[in-house]
Amino acid sequence: MNENPTILVIDDDLVLLSLFTDIFKTAGYDVLSADSGEKGLNIFRDREIDIIILDLKLPDSDGLDALNEILEVNPLQLIIIISGHGTIEKAVEATKSGVFDFLEKPVEPERILLSVKNAIEKTKLLHEKHLLIKQPERRYKMVGVSATMRSIFQIIDRIAPTNSRILISGESGTGKDLVAQAIHLNSLRADNNFYRLNCASIPDELVESELFGHKKGAFTDAIADKKGIFLLADKSTLFLDEIGDLSLRAQAKVLRAIENGEFTPVGGDSIFKVDVRITCATNKNLEEMIDEKGFRIDLFHRINVVNIHIPPLRQRREDIAPLSIHFLNGAIKQNQIPVKRFTYDALELLTNQPWKGNARQLRNFINQVCVLTDTEMITASIISKMLNLKNVYAETMEIENFQKARANFEKNFILKNLIKFGWNVTLTAQKVGLERTTLHRKIRRYGINGKDQAS
Repeated sequence: MNENPTILVIDDDLVLLSLFTDIFKTAGYDVLSADSGEKGLNIFRDREIDIIILDLKLPDSDGLDALNEILEVNPLQLIIIISGHGTIEKAVEATKSGVFDFLEKPVEPERILLSVKNAIEKTKLLHEKHLLIKQPERRYKMVGVSATMRSIFQIIDRIAPTNSRILISGESGTGKDLVAQAIHLNSLRADNNFYRLNCASIPDELVESELFGHKKGAFTDAIADKKGIFLLADKSTLFLDEIGDLSLRAQAKVLRAIENGEFTPVGGDSIFKVDVRITCATNKNLEEMIDEKGFRIDLFHRINVVNIHIPPLRQRREDIAPLSIHFLNGAIKQNQIPVKRFTYDALELLTNQPWKGNARQLRNFINQVCVLTDTEMITASIISKMLNLKNVYAETMEIENFQKARANFEKNFILKNLIKFGWNVTLTAQKVGLERTTLHRKIRRYGINGKDQAS
C-alpha cells in the first residue's frame, strides 16, 4: 500500500461523490472519483488503487458486474460496498465475493472513514504477516506468525548449532516433525541427511533391529546383515518420533546408545560407536507414564535437555490463515491445477474453526477444497458448505421480507465480529463503528450469547 493510500469512489450521486472526495482528502488520502461504472473501471485499469468505494446501483452497469471485473483483475482488491435499500440482496451477494465491508446508505462520514481506516490497517497487517511468513518459510521450512511460533523459531536459532538433545511435545498434527527438521537444517550437521524413525509404527519385536541393525541369522527373517538407523545417522541427526511408544526393553537400549554413543546390533557381539544428535517427539505425557512405570525416568532426563512444546492450532489462531494459504499453494502445485485464492471472509471462517486435528487436519481439508472447487475464488460460502456449516448467505437470500433480511444480516455480522474479537464488546463496538451501548442493545435484541457459533 502507498504511503498516502489512493481511494477510488465510484457512485453516480454527484453530491455524495463530492462529499466523499472532500472527506477523504481532508483525512489525508489521495482521491479519484467516477460517476459511472465504465469510468471507474478505466481508472482502476490505469492507476494503482488501494481502496475502492463502489455503489451497487450505477447508471451504465450493474454494480455486481463492475465488482466481478475488478476482482477478476485483482482478487484481493480492497472494496467497500455502499448500497441503498433497493439493492440489499445484491449487497449480500457481493459479500460472498469477499468485499471488505458493506455500508447502507445514507452513510455517515465517521462510518466510512472508520471502514477505510480498518481496511488500511488490515492491509498493513497482511503485509507484515507476509514478511513474517516468508522468512520462516525460507529458513525453517515452516509457516507461523503467532507469538508462540516466533518464540519457537528463536529457540531453534539458539539450540540448533549445539549438540543438545531436544524433546518436542504437542498434540498429534501440530508439526513436531517440522520443528525437528528445522533444528537439523540450521545445525552444524545440516550437510548430512536427516533421519527419522516413527517408534509407533514399528512392531515391538522389530524396534531394536530398526534402531541398531541385526546380523544375518539373528532371527527367522534376518536373511542378511542390516544397518540400523543409529549407524546410518552417524555424524547427523536422528529424530525419534513418538518415543513414548517404545517398549521398556527398547528404552533401555536407547538409553545406553544416548549415554555413551555405543550399541550392539541384534545377534551381534561387536560394539559400534557413533556420533548422533538425538531429537525426540511425543504426544503423550511422559511424566505421567513415568509414574505409571511405562517410561524410564533416566531416559526422560537424557532426552529432555531442552523442551519445545507446540500448542494446538486452536490456541494460535493467527497461524491458521497463513497456513491455509500455504497449504492451498502447495495443493495447486501438487495437483497442477489453475491458481485459486481465498477471499477474506473465507480465511476468517477458517480461522474460527476448532481444527482438533491441528495443522494436519487443516492441510487435508484445504487439499480437498482445492481439488473440489471449480471457481478461482474460494469464498466463505464454499468453505461453509464443505464444513457442513449453516450458510448465512443462502439463508439471507431466501428471506423475501427486507426487514427480516436486514436483521438476519446484522445479527450474523455482529456475531462474527464478537467471535473475531474474543467477545470483547468494547473492542468490537470500536472496530465495527458502533457505540458500545448500541451494540449491547443489539446483542440483547438478537439474543446473541457466547454459546452461538459463527455461521
